[in-house]
Amino acid sequence: MSLALNFTYAGSKKLGGHGIPNEMLKPALERASKALEHVRSERKSGKLPYLDLPEDRKTDQACREMAEKFEGFENFLLAGIGGSSLGPLAIFNALGHPMHNLLSNSKRKNRPRFFTLDNVDPVQADALFSFCKPEKTVYNIISKSGATAETAGASLIIFDALKKKLGSDWKKNLVCTTDPETGDLRKLCNTEKLQTLPLHSGVGGRFSVLTPVGLFPSYCLGFDVAAMLQGAAEMREKCLDQDVTKNPAANLAALLYLFDTTQHKRMHVMMAYANGLYGMADWFRQLWAESLGKELDLEGKPVYVGPTPLKALGATDQHSQVQLYIEGPHDKVFLFLEVKKFAKRVKFPSLYGNVSSLDYLGGQTMNKLIAAEFTATREALAQRNRPSVTITFPEVDAHAVGEFFMLWEMTTSIAGALYRINPYDQPGVELGKVLTYGLMGRAGFEDKAKGIKV
Repeated sequence: MSLALNFTYAGSKKLGGHGIPNEMLKPALERASKALEHVRSERKSGKLPYLDLPEDRKTDQACREMAEKFEGFENFLLAGIGGSSLGPLAIFNALGHPMHNLLSNSKRKNRPRFFTLDNVDPVQADALFSFCKPEKTVYNIISKSGATAETAGASLIIFDALKKKLGSDWKKNLVCTTDPETGDLRKLCNTEKLQTLPLHSGVGGRFSVLTPVGLFPSYCLGFDVAAMLQGAAEMREKCLDQDVTKNPAANLAALLYLFDTTQHKRMHVMMAYANGLYGMADWFRQLWAESLGKELDLEGKPVYVGPTPLKALGATDQHSQVQLYIEGPHDKVFLFLEVKKFAKRVKFPSLYGNVSSLDYLGGQTMNKLIAAEFTATREALAQRNRPSVTITFPEVDAHAVGEFFMLWEMTTSIAGALYRINPYDQPGVELGKVLTYGLMGRAGFEDKAKGIKV
């Protein structure tokens, strides 16, 4: 079974003019068809290697074999930032037990606890390094260049802790996921003869979830990597379909582009009706924001484009954000993540028959309640002329997770062509990096931060 997309609540009939009418969508899909041709052409010329990751058996095997070396370890500590952590975290939250890190070793089936160090908060970092004992932890440092300050700093602490605890054996608990040929981290790995996994030089961080960034942790945690890659491959074929009326990525890209550029709906809210999918919304935020938020178009002209992605959790945020969504500005489109079949079924007991606010729930299930909460919220938004698209997971499994990643990666590529911007670079992020280097005294960057003080 595959992900299903429902565009009914994005049309204009139910939304009092706030939806996208067919006469507007048709020419946008024609443009999306041309954008898709551009994507297909770039793939053929080797410029979009992320599309071929599901068939990269050599890398898949390398990740599986590397994971086998670490069977029985208590902890897995991933040091990375941006796509290097958001992708693995999204997989872990979707496919792992909600209480995975609190379970006993036997209940975890001898799989490690999973932690990410994706910030330079000293309190969190100290807690993680104190809890994860070097001799019982596999450390996975992820950085294509090795120059990212946050990950470089974490690497220094990891190297030091391993050397002090394990002495000459310090390298055996460490795996660096990095560029196979270039970069400071690659040079260091070659010099120190560290264990490494290759990051394809043509795959950017936010498109890297199906590289060793996501595959190696997934193997260590016992997830069904083959199913995830199969789901991604199947979705890719759907999203390459030249019949754009049946192409989910083309429809998503065209609709969201129109909502942004013609309906002034520049806030794209992904609302997950399952805790396990909340990490997917986090992953989507980076992909959508960093790919489409651009100052210049392909001709170098200022355009200042880019919708703002937001995340929400149903039903939790019905009690914190939905008031704004229903009665606030008409500047949002909603992307619902619905689950048809949860892994567990929880039934409400029948108690207090004389209390009306409790009695009606007795004998029903939490599963039905969250389905009702989703349906009611979508309908309430529609009655207030707020558009939405629904992505339905038959169940949250590895196949569906792989589909989701590829769906949004391809939607992003097509949307980039519609906006006529480069969705694969991030010049705004680079400016902040350079200023940070200057403030921290990195050689060669001293002049970049002149006049700025920490």
